[in-house]
Amino acid sequence: MPVTFRSELDALKTYVPPKSWRMAAEGLADDYAKLTSNELAFGPLPEAEAALSEALPRANRYPDSHVSQLRAVIAEANPGVETGNVLVGNGSSEVLLNALQLLPAGGEVVFPWPSFSLYPMLCAVLGMKARPVPLMEDHGLPAEAMLSAVTPETRAVILCNPNNPSGTYLKLDEVRSFADELPENVLLILDEAYIEFVDDPLYKDSHALALESENVVVARTFSKAHGLAGLRVGYGIAPGRVADYAERVRFPVSVNLAAQVAATASMFAREKVEARAEFAIRERGRLQGAFGAAGLDFIPSQGNFVMVRFGAGEFEKSGILVREGEALGYPGWSRVTVGNSDENDRVIGAVS
Repeated sequence: MPVTFRSELDALKTYVPPKSWRMAAEGLADDYAKLTSNELAFGPLPEAEAALSEALPRANRYPDSHVSQLRAVIAEANPGVETGNVLVGNGSSEVLLNALQLLPAGGEVVFPWPSFSLYPMLCAVLGMKARPVPLMEDHGLPAEAMLSAVTPETRAVILCNPNNPSGTYLKLDEVRSFADELPENVLLILDEAYIEFVDDPLYKDSHALALESENVVVARTFSKAHGLAGLRVGYGIAPGRVADYAERVRFPVSVNLAAQVAATASMFAREKVEARAEFAIRERGRLQGAFGAAGLDFIPSQGNFVMVRFGAGEFEKSGILVREGEALGYPGWSRVTVGNSDENDRVIGAVS
């Protein structure tokens, strides 16, 4: 008799990457603008590159398992945070996984939908039931409906803010009200992978939510505004007890040497990161203006991407690769990553 697998894994599908990944593997993407994966249009900062070069001769040695330097600079960058509040991981995906692993077995996880495709996969892997809540008609995050979806079986709520792929968000006072209304025994994971691209001046110091309560975790990443997607490093800010237990379940040495030194250097140079994010915000506005001028439906975004009702196949004819909306719950639409000026010019030309 064959080995028996857990039945809740039967519905899982292998991740299907954007077409651009497959084309790149085959050497076919060089002549295209690659705007599929919400990556930064620029490489690592010079400071991060220098740190990588300095660390390379030490690649034969294991890195600091506790990731001490990176934790310290993250704490320094977020007022009120101690190193004991900082979670680290192999991308923010591991931060999410480790936070959910702390909760009692079974139960439900509530999240908006469409949102980050990892959420239902994590639920299945951990033997939890996914409770997706549809976005509002205007694609906004359904705060009230999510609260209504909470039951005695709810273990956690994940709020992607700004949301991927819609780009919509809740203002900080709305997030705080949402957190206040959740039962104390329900963990709120605030996934802020795109936080640097929010242009709302009142949305700042959201990490304080994790310091003010015992059931809020804020998760962030170096994959977007810091331009380190290829190194896979993320972090979180959480109450001390949550951070303590998250470190207990984290896989040893999950953050590699290159990721540690590059992320640390990039965090020290965060003014330059902010300047790059501001560039993306300006270019996002330019793209949205062009979509509006072309009479195309689009969702005003707070991320480094815009959802627009224009087929991926049409973009490809103009030498632009975007994320197919069908894979994101938006058939007939495309998610366009904000690129550099030349790449964005190509997008504007394609829709004009």
